[in-house]
Amino acid sequence: MGRKLSKRIWQWRGVLVSAPLVAGLVIAANSFGLFQLLEWATLDKFFRLRPREPVDPRIVIVTIDESDITGFKQWPMSDADLVKLIENLKKQQPLAIGMDLYRNLPVEPGHEALVKVFQSTPNLIGVEKVAGETVAPPGILKKQDQVALADFVLDADGKVRRGLLSVKPNEKEPSQLSLAVRLALIYLEKKGIGLERVDAGKMHLKLGRALFVPLKSNEGGYVGLDAGGYQILLNYRGMRNNFKSISITDALANRIDPKSLRDRIVLIGVTGQSFNDFFLTPYGNSFTGSPSRTPGVVIHANLTSQIVSAALEGRPFIKVWHEPMEWLWVLAWSFAGASVSWTLLVSKLFRQNIVLRWMVLGNGILVPVTILIGTSYVAFLVSWWIPTISPLVAFLLSAITVAGYYNRGVQRESERKLSQFLEAMSVAVAVLDSSGRPCYTNQKAQQLLGQGVICSATVDQLSEVYQLYIAGTNQLYPSEELSIVRALRGERTSTYDIEIHQEGKVIPIETWGTPIFDDSGNVTYAIVAFQDITERKQAEAEREKFTKQLFELNRNLEKALDAELEITDAYGRFVPHEFLNLLGYESILDAKLGDNIQLEMSVLFSDIRDFTTLSEAMTPEDNFKFINAYLSRMEPAITENHGFIDKYIGDAIMALFSEGADDALRAAISMLTKLAEYNQARINSGYIPIQIGIGINTGSLMLGTVGSNSRMNGTVISDAVNLASRIEGLTKTYGVSLLISGQTFLALKNPCDYAFRLIDKVKVKGKSQMITVYEIFDADPADIKAAKLETKTTFEKALLLYNLGRFWESAQQFQKCLKTYPEDRVAKSYLERCRQQIVEGSKQI
Repeated sequence: MGRKLSKRIWQWRGVLVSAPLVAGLVIAANSFGLFQLLEWATLDKFFRLRPREPVDPRIVIVTIDESDITGFKQWPMSDADLVKLIENLKKQQPLAIGMDLYRNLPVEPGHEALVKVFQSTPNLIGVEKVAGETVAPPGILKKQDQVALADFVLDADGKVRRGLLSVKPNEKEPSQLSLAVRLALIYLEKKGIGLERVDAGKMHLKLGRALFVPLKSNEGGYVGLDAGGYQILLNYRGMRNNFKSISITDALANRIDPKSLRDRIVLIGVTGQSFNDFFLTPYGNSFTGSPSRTPGVVIHANLTSQIVSAALEGRPFIKVWHEPMEWLWVLAWSFAGASVSWTLLVSKLFRQNIVLRWMVLGNGILVPVTILIGTSYVAFLVSWWIPTISPLVAFLLSAITVAGYYNRGVQRESERKLSQFLEAMSVAVAVLDSSGRPCYTNQKAQQLLGQGVICSATVDQLSEVYQLYIAGTNQLYPSEELSIVRALRGERTSTYDIEIHQEGKVIPIETWGTPIFDDSGNVTYAIVAFQDITERKQAEAEREKFTKQLFELNRNLEKALDAELEITDAYGRFVPHEFLNLLGYESILDAKLGDNIQLEMSVLFSDIRDFTTLSEAMTPEDNFKFINAYLSRMEPAITENHGFIDKYIGDAIMALFSEGADDALRAAISMLTKLAEYNQARINSGYIPIQIGIGINTGSLMLGTVGSNSRMNGTVISDAVNLASRIEGLTKTYGVSLLISGQTFLALKNPCDYAFRLIDKVKVKGKSQMITVYEIFDADPADIKAAKLETKTTFEKALLLYNLGRFWESAQQFQKCLKTYPEDRVAKSYLERCRQQIVEGSKQI
């Protein structure tokens, strides 16, 4: 049992030490008044939150506000008006009249009448001011002992929270009672209740059911209070609306309910804002402007009501604890804060969820704080003013202190585990603190460095102290370039050029420096990990030697590969690489006689018009220059559209396209576009332009190698190739630049992407079937293309009529085409055919 208790005490030692210590500090701070203003503010808040109390029917206030003064036409009001007021009030038979007005000087007219009224009104109490700048009472009332104090005691923040019941100006004069006390005593005397001494030494007085206990200097929320006179805490009933009131104007006009003042206490006082008789009270706080102030006569009414209510009904005074009880209260809440914080921190609940854990911790603190404030408020409702701020501060400080103690313990445990982890690492580890001093090295680091932590070493001395040199030299490594020093500057680095010189032994090392940051982004530690890389250095030396040997072999291999590439490129100029790729070969060396493959391809034939005539006008050398200049411009148009040139046939080009008819057609259009640019250059140089014809056909082709073992060549064998050549020849007949076969037209992905028109169905040489041919005129000059597009519908209608044998109507349509485009050779040709057919038809008739 004793061992378990000792273990429990040891586990809770943080709470058992922190709670009393914090409580002592808070009590000491409270004794210096550090929480006094906050305790007052809390009391004020409780007053404002307390449910409104009912109106006290025993007290009536005669108010004097700004409108009343306007009616008097002077202030102070004349003695005559005051006489009239008192006479009218006396008619209502109140038990006591309190005049909270200073009348130390006569205000004519009516002073003599006022003196007579004072003499004839024994239940009238006037006021004087004895504190600070004194104000004497009316002389006649002084002689008749009908004078009371009008003074209030103010707290340091200027608020009235205490009621002054009596004061003894000096040793020679008797104690003087406050206005509230005099009025209450007169009222209670009529009820048969008088003041009794209960304990003369402690100044405890009894009045009916009320027991008066004077406020001491360090009770409640007060520290070092000037408790002169007889003071009690004011238990406010409320503000002006908690008392019945009538205006002085109504009182002077005798507009008073006959029953409203009978047997009551009447207070006369100013309530207008222009009077300097306003004071701050617990009800006067404001968050939007200046705090509201309360007329002095209302405060007198509250104190009077407090005394009368306590004497007749036992309405409690605000009570406070003695200091020892307050100390125990603070100590209890200090232990509560420490215990709650410790319990939640050591709990295993929500340990994996940090956010939820802190939410629980926050609620664990918020709930007790709410209980504390709620307890203080409930105590206030039953007239106890118990400390709120000092126990709250003790609770929070204890919770924070224990949390700090717990976190420090966790940190120490983490450091211990980290140390164990670092010791178990296979690499050396060293740590610098934020000032650059070594603070930790593990065993592996001590073995490599030959020594442990040298706390006196500065950053500039690290290389010298630990014998760190630039690899391969006897020069100390610059300290500012060390990985661990750069880590202090927030850099993450690694180095491979450091050696440790230790007793004739050189140890090459590799290092990695890493900074450790705090929450503010400042470097708190710099860690360096390093290891012996002697074996790696030896392996690197062997690898370097092997690399050199391998480099020489690679150089020889590269030369051989370069030679093979040169051969391959040279063959590629005669046998296209694409041709070999289609046969499945990468090099000409792999090709074998008779290898072949059948593919669906498009074949393009192009030829220069009237080349023989051009050639005869040129020398052989110029012929070759011209042909090469022309072919070098045409080849890119083919290769850029995924085709390749199978062969040059003089000035003619045969090209193959394996990826689709659109590629062949785009290549042909590009060739014609480039030809237009070439012709412009020829014209600019003084040469005549040239024209070419292009024919395209699509079909199945056989690609392969032919010849003999000593001489072979790549070729294409197919009727589709011959047909492409025949179609190219038709371009001369129809006077157009580009014709395609019906098979090619059908193989296009979207024929409408091109400008085309049906030309004819022809029977070419070597073919028994009719072949449909289309003209593609995308590359024609803009005006010719526009004209062909404009007449396309008419042209196609004329062609249909021709094929139907309606030659006369067809001729008319072709004539319309020629009106728009007179140079249309196809339309001219068909018009001539129509005329011949018409003539032959006439002869037959």
